[in-house]
Amino acid sequence: MNRQRRSVLHAVLDGLARLRDPVEKDEALMILQKAQSDVQKCADEEEEALDNRPESLQWSAVNDAMSDNISDLTDASGELEVLIDKCQSADMFSYKSVKGDVIKIVNKIKQTIHR
Repeated sequence: MNRQRRSVLHAVLDGLARLRDPVEKDEALMILQKAQSDVQKCADEEEEALDNRPESLQWSAVNDAMSDNISDLTDASGELEVLIDKCQSADMFSYKSVKGDVIKIVNKIKQTIHR
Protein backbone atom coordinates (compact mmCIF):
# COMPACT_ATOMS: atom_id res chain seq x y z
CA MET A 1 0.00 0.00 0.00
CA ASN A 2 1.40 3.36 -0.95
CA ARG A 3 1.76 6.42 1.25
CA GLN A 4 -1.18 8.26 -0.34
CA ARG A 5 -3.66 5.44 0.35
CA ARG A 6 -2.32 5.09 3.90
CA SER A 7 -2.88 8.82 4.39
CA VAL A 8 -6.47 8.52 3.16
CA LEU A 9 -7.08 5.61 5.53
CA HIS A 10 -5.63 7.59 8.46
CA ALA A 11 -8.11 10.36 7.61
CA VAL A 12 -10.91 7.75 7.60
CA LEU A 13 -9.84 6.61 11.07
CA ASP A 14 -9.86 10.23 12.26
CA GLY A 15 -13.37 10.66 10.89
CA LEU A 16 -14.62 7.48 12.54
CA ALA A 17 -13.10 8.65 15.84
CA ARG A 18 -15.35 11.72 15.64
CA LEU A 19 -18.35 9.41 16.03
CA ARG A 20 -17.43 9.00 19.71
CA ASP A 21 -18.30 12.66 20.26
CA PRO A 22 -21.95 13.62 20.43
CA VAL A 23 -23.02 14.03 16.79
CA GLU A 24 -26.37 14.36 15.09
CA LYS A 25 -27.63 11.58 12.86
CA ASP A 26 -27.01 13.59 9.66
CA GLU A 27 -23.39 14.30 10.61
CA ALA A 28 -22.82 10.66 11.56
CA LEU A 29 -24.21 9.56 8.19
CA MET A 30 -21.92 12.02 6.37
CA ILE A 31 -18.90 10.66 8.27
CA LEU A 32 -19.86 7.05 7.53
CA GLN A 33 -20.63 7.71 3.86
CA LYS A 34 -17.32 9.53 3.35
CA ALA A 35 -15.48 6.72 5.13
CA GLN A 36 -17.19 4.08 2.99
CA SER A 37 -16.42 5.96 -0.21
CA ASP A 38 -12.77 6.52 0.72
CA VAL A 39 -12.24 2.92 1.86
CA GLN A 40 -13.77 1.55 -1.35
CA LYS A 41 -11.66 3.94 -3.43
CA CYS A 42 -8.51 2.73 -1.65
CA ALA A 43 -9.52 -0.89 -2.27
CA ASP A 44 -10.08 -0.16 -5.97
CA GLU A 45 -6.75 1.66 -6.29
CA GLU A 46 -4.91 -1.14 -4.49
CA GLU A 47 -6.51 -3.67 -6.84
CA GLU A 48 -5.51 -1.60 -9.86
CA ALA A 49 -1.94 -1.38 -8.54
CA LEU A 50 -1.88 -5.15 -8.03
CA ASP A 51 -3.21 -5.77 -11.54
CA ASN A 52 -0.50 -3.55 -13.01
CA ARG A 53 2.43 -5.28 -11.28
CA PRO A 54 4.83 -7.14 -13.57
CA GLU A 55 4.17 -10.81 -14.10
CA SER A 56 7.56 -11.69 -12.60
CA LEU A 57 6.37 -10.34 -9.22
CA GLN A 58 3.00 -12.09 -9.15
CA TRP A 59 3.99 -14.72 -6.62
CA SER A 60 5.71 -12.41 -4.16
CA ALA A 61 4.94 -11.65 -0.52
CA VAL A 62 4.09 -8.09 -1.56
CA ASN A 63 1.36 -9.40 -3.86
CA ASP A 64 -0.02 -11.52 -1.04
CA ALA A 65 -0.12 -8.46 1.24
CA MET A 66 -1.80 -6.40 -1.47
CA SER A 67 -4.43 -9.13 -1.96
CA ASP A 68 -5.06 -9.20 1.79
CA ASN A 69 -5.37 -5.40 1.80
CA ILE A 70 -7.92 -5.50 -1.00
CA SER A 71 -9.94 -8.16 0.79
CA ASP A 72 -9.88 -6.34 4.14
CA LEU A 73 -10.75 -2.96 2.61
CA THR A 74 -13.59 -4.45 0.58
CA ASP A 75 -14.92 -6.10 3.75
CA ALA A 76 -14.62 -2.82 5.68
CA SER A 77 -16.45 -0.98 2.90
CA GLY A 78 -19.28 -3.52 3.03
CA GLU A 79 -19.46 -3.29 6.81
CA LEU A 80 -19.64 0.50 6.54
CA GLU A 81 -22.56 0.15 4.08
CA VAL A 82 -24.41 -2.03 6.60
CA LEU A 83 -23.67 0.52 9.32
CA ILE A 84 -24.98 3.34 7.11
CA ASP A 85 -28.22 1.42 6.52
CA LYS A 86 -28.54 0.77 10.25
CA CYS A 87 -28.08 4.48 11.04
CA GLN A 88 -30.49 5.58 8.32
CA SER A 89 -33.24 3.42 9.78
CA ALA A 90 -32.63 4.63 13.35
CA ASP A 91 -34.46 7.63 14.79
CA MET A 92 -31.25 9.14 16.13
CA PHE A 93 -27.55 8.30 16.19
CA SER A 94 -26.02 6.71 19.26
CA TYR A 95 -22.37 5.67 19.28
CA LYS A 96 -23.13 3.02 21.89
CA SER A 97 -25.38 1.21 19.42
CA VAL A 98 -22.65 0.98 16.75
CA LYS A 99 -19.50 0.90 18.88
CA GLY A 100 -18.75 -2.78 18.28
CA ASP A 101 -19.19 -2.41 14.52
CA VAL A 102 -17.02 0.71 14.38
CA ILE A 103 -14.25 -0.94 16.42
CA LYS A 104 -14.27 -3.95 14.09
CA ILE A 105 -13.99 -1.68 11.03
CA VAL A 106 -11.27 0.45 12.62
CA ASN A 107 -9.22 -2.63 13.49
CA LYS A 108 -9.53 -3.95 9.94
CA ILE A 109 -8.35 -0.62 8.51
CA LYS A 110 -5.46 -0.41 11.00
CA GLN A 111 -4.37 -3.92 10.08
CA THR A 112 -4.34 -2.90 6.42
CA ILE A 113 -2.32 0.25 7.11
CA HIS A 114 0.32 -1.66 9.07
CA ARG A 115 0.57 -4.67 6.77
